[in-house]
Amino acid sequence: MELKNIFKLNAVSAALSATLLLAGCGGDINIDTGSDTETPTTPDTPTTPDVSDQEAAYGGFAEKSATIAAIDGKEVWVLSGTLAPSTGASTVNVGGQDGDKIILGNDVVWMLDSAVIAGGDKADSVELSVMAGTKIVGGSESYLVISRDSKIMAEGTAEAPIVFTSLESALGQEGQAGQWGGLVLLGNAPVNSCPDLTSCDAAFEVGSHSYGGDDTEDNSGVIQYVRVEFGGFKINDTQEMNGISFAAVGAGTTVDHIQIHKNNDDGVEFWGGNVSLSHVVLTENFDDSLDWTNGWQGSAQHVYIRQEDNGSNRGIEADSNSSAEAEPQSRPALANFTIQVANGTNSGGDDAEGILFRKGTAVDAYNMLVKGDVDSGECLEVNDDNTVTTAEAGNLNMQHSLIDCVEPFKDAKPDADEGRELALDVEQWFLEQDGNLAGASDLSGYMPNSSSVALTGGAADLANMDDRLVDAQYIGAFDGTTDWTTGWTTAIHEDAAPAPTELPVLTSCPVGTTSEEVVAGLYKDASVTLVCSIQGNITSNTTLLAGQNVMYKVDGGAVVVGGDNTDSATLAIQAGTQIFATDNSYIAISRGSKIMAQGSAEHPIVMTSQQDVIAGAEGERGQWGGLVLLGNGETNTCPDKNACDASFEVGDFPYGGNDNTDNSGQISYVVVKYAGFKVNDTQEMNGISFAAVGSGTQVDHIQVHANGDDGVEFWGGAVNLKYVYLTDNFDDSLDWTNGWQGKAQYVYITHEDGQANRGFEGDSHKGADDTPVSNPTISNVTILPGTDIENASGDKGEGIILRVATAASIHNLLIQGRKGSTSDTESGECLELDGTYAGLVDNVNDGSLMISHSVIDCNEPFKYSSDNAATTDAVDTEAWFLAQTGNSAQAVTLTDGMPAGTDTVLLGTGLDMSTEDSFFESTDYIGAFDGQTDWREGWAFIK
Repeated sequence: MELKNIFKLNAVSAALSATLLLAGCGGDINIDTGSDTETPTTPDTPTTPDVSDQEAAYGGFAEKSATIAAIDGKEVWVLSGTLAPSTGASTVNVGGQDGDKIILGNDVVWMLDSAVIAGGDKADSVELSVMAGTKIVGGSESYLVISRDSKIMAEGTAEAPIVFTSLESALGQEGQAGQWGGLVLLGNAPVNSCPDLTSCDAAFEVGSHSYGGDDTEDNSGVIQYVRVEFGGFKINDTQEMNGISFAAVGAGTTVDHIQIHKNNDDGVEFWGGNVSLSHVVLTENFDDSLDWTNGWQGSAQHVYIRQEDNGSNRGIEADSNSSAEAEPQSRPALANFTIQVANGTNSGGDDAEGILFRKGTAVDAYNMLVKGDVDSGECLEVNDDNTVTTAEAGNLNMQHSLIDCVEPFKDAKPDADEGRELALDVEQWFLEQDGNLAGASDLSGYMPNSSSVALTGGAADLANMDDRLVDAQYIGAFDGTTDWTTGWTTAIHEDAAPAPTELPVLTSCPVGTTSEEVVAGLYKDASVTLVCSIQGNITSNTTLLAGQNVMYKVDGGAVVVGGDNTDSATLAIQAGTQIFATDNSYIAISRGSKIMAQGSAEHPIVMTSQQDVIAGAEGERGQWGGLVLLGNGETNTCPDKNACDASFEVGDFPYGGNDNTDNSGQISYVVVKYAGFKVNDTQEMNGISFAAVGSGTQVDHIQVHANGDDGVEFWGGAVNLKYVYLTDNFDDSLDWTNGWQGKAQYVYITHEDGQANRGFEGDSHKGADDTPVSNPTISNVTILPGTDIENASGDKGEGIILRVATAASIHNLLIQGRKGSTSDTESGECLELDGTYAGLVDNVNDGSLMISHSVIDCNEPFKYSSDNAATTDAVDTEAWFLAQTGNSAQAVTLTDGMPAGTDTVLLGTGLDMSTEDSFFESTDYIGAFDGQTDWREGWAFIK
């Protein structure tokens, strides 16, 4: 199968070298780092360079991109740092600057470089205007902040909305949640986290920007017909960006016709303030679609929320403050909401749910429609004593509303452990209020049918009840006739842009790399005209741009990203990027730094050897090093986790710490081939090494092929993996030790006869008291071990060995050995327990080492071994295996690892691990494949 490519383009110029901006490819893009300055004709008569209209208008507060010449046929201009007033003459043409007014014209595309801040905090204020039809794009660490006393005037139209999007999406690549930050408005309105509102400086959760005050009518500007998509980058579990954040924003601000699409945290969130919204679309956001806390007293009307199956949490999450005395109490007015609750749980383990009122919030809600599905969570929940007290006092109100859900209500209940004493029957509370119904909503999509009760059941005279609302006597966001989402939204009316089919042609190497001469005929791919090398220590954010004519050369030994928990940097690798390495070279990601290798199914990232790309040469095991991730997670080689500096076996790089949630970035759709050079018998490189890497790191859809040592190896940490394809690796395909506590699902392992050892080799540590003990949870694995003949190191093809006191929970495992009567035609033992270290026997006996719902199909299925006289014959491996739930030793039939669709041994007999842990996807089969879908298709290397 031919490997394909996709493109994520990073706009990085010399002025932006400290900034990570990811992007993709599109139909109208030029990449150019050359200068526009004309060369003088003679030394005596120099030519004065022409100044374009855009340079004249925008040169005072922005810079023309030195890397991306055009998007959508328009120049790209970069905003960075703080936007401040100008004392110079007006430069306004289409856009420009005049004093404290900055106008972003729609004649160019605007790109955000890291945090772009409009004005200082209540000083050097500016009015940032954005013209209708303007596109603003951001990379992985960029966002836009409107400071207190400054304004944004983003006034789009239905025909020409303003779009904030990721650079990937702007250039035609698939947009994904978290590709950039979002929009932050900071106001001077009240927030109940400040006891003294006249001296309030609450700190925003990202960047610590100040907000809050005592002005309920504060004005942060206008946001109309604005779309914010693919935002929400995550710093850690408590610092995440929302699509639009309203922090103490006042009632003088105008917000209507906005959409937040596919944000990686909340769609919109309010911290106090009095801002009101109308005509809001919140689609497929990861956490809460609409979230308020700390005293929001604004309003929202005509709001459509659509969640994503297995990808969203709550439609509304509503808080005031943990303290009942905090003032002002949250009490917004809501009207005409339609919330379509998704099925399942998101990857954070949160159920898809409708509305949660908690932490003492009040509300006045009318004409609310919540529709759940078969596997949705509760659609209306009230929680904690403060909220129950608020409800009983008549300040939590919901009228003329409709709940249409399989699980409609969840009650507030006493819970001593949580400090709750009060109860509330939520169904009774809801149905006792005026006009409320629990029943069928009768919708087509989000529109009520003509027979729907929603069209006639709404509250009348809303405008008299609250002058911020308009009369709309129907339940839900739509009246059955008028669709106010048409023309300016995305991903609702089947208008999503198609995925690109080609990468662009690059004319120069990106910042942080060095161009090398390309000799005609040197490379197997004749289209390669640009080779960019990376060497040494990378201490600033660097992106490898994808292009149909470019490859990247890793050279000069170890390429180390960042210092050890200092000088942290991110190496971003765009989808479709091709990387090759010289014989002694490899990539190491230091503690505190990140790799963001974000390929796609259509266009993976490939890392391979120089020989694999040079004409006349061939790729083979051990021709380069591989990829090393060094994290701050726990490893049991360090007694003191707070002072841990374990040494990686090649290069002595330090790893380890006390944070098993550490984030080393992302590796998705990445193929690593022909790596694993050998220094000596104890120092060998793996395809991908995970040294104390934390669970904050995302790893999915990876392949390691023909590595000179292990495919992947884990030294402690808690990193999780999905969709792992390990082929023809020399030693162990998947190896763990020193306290790995991660998870893995969908692992497919194949061996080359005479060139492999084990599919799994699982260890913990030789010291009986060394913690943490290795204890991974693994599901849906297929291992096809090689034949029982020695490789060059004397090791034979085998299935799994579990030893050195490891624990583990393994489910839905299939091992099918080669069949035959000699070592040349059959595999070695398929499941071995080595009790040399007595801790393993203890783990067998107490159930902390277990295998369930698994099949062994081998001529030599089981083995127990021990070099310890005290544990000789301590375990009967076969009896132990067969005594556990769902296990068997029987023959199965596979075709390239895949069972037939009619199989009854593997299909329908597995354990659904999603009921045990939300990391795991729901399956009912044994092995890596369901008999229908080959998850390797399109991205994996197939010989």
